[in-house]
Amino acid sequence: MDRFLEELAAATATPGGGAAACYVAATGAALVEMCAGLGQKKGKPGAEEVVLDATALRGELVRQAELDGEAFQQVLAAYRLPKEDPVRAQAIAAALRIAALSPLRILDQVIALAKVIARAQEITPPSANSDWESASVFARAAADVAARNVRVNLSGAADAQALASDLEDKLQKLEGVLPKV
Repeated sequence: MDRFLEELAAATATPGGGAAACYVAATGAALVEMCAGLGQKKGKPGAEEVVLDATALRGELVRQAELDGEAFQQVLAAYRLPKEDPVRAQAIAAALRIAALSPLRILDQVIALAKVIARAQEITPPSANSDWESASVFARAAADVAARNVRVNLSGAADAQALASDLEDKLQKLEGVLPKV
């Protein structure tokens, strides 16, 4: 984590907000693992499955942080093409589309995390309730950052209308599954 924060603090384009959103959501997943693990110790039914699902999501989110940086590198490469290059505009539009797809994938992972957070509510011991609530707050924050990253890449992206529609669908879906705290 220290290495990631050092990389995030560096005056470079990546990692950026998308990778940070992944780590915020992964932190939420880790808290769910903890809460469900405590429930598992108390013999709560379903706790083991919640731990396994949260663990898997945490790993996916950490991997997505890397992929997000790779997606933005394509945007940088497209903008570095000579302005007179006839494929430059097309390359930028394609790269911006890819850069918008990455935070849309983050939103999918946050939606999956929200479902696990909801399942963890009943098995979380009262002593860990603030940790469970924190997981929900982290998921919401990660979703907000991911949505902002989609929106910033829509200007000039290929298929911008479809991407915007997909974003709104995912945000609506998230609202239906993420527990309010």
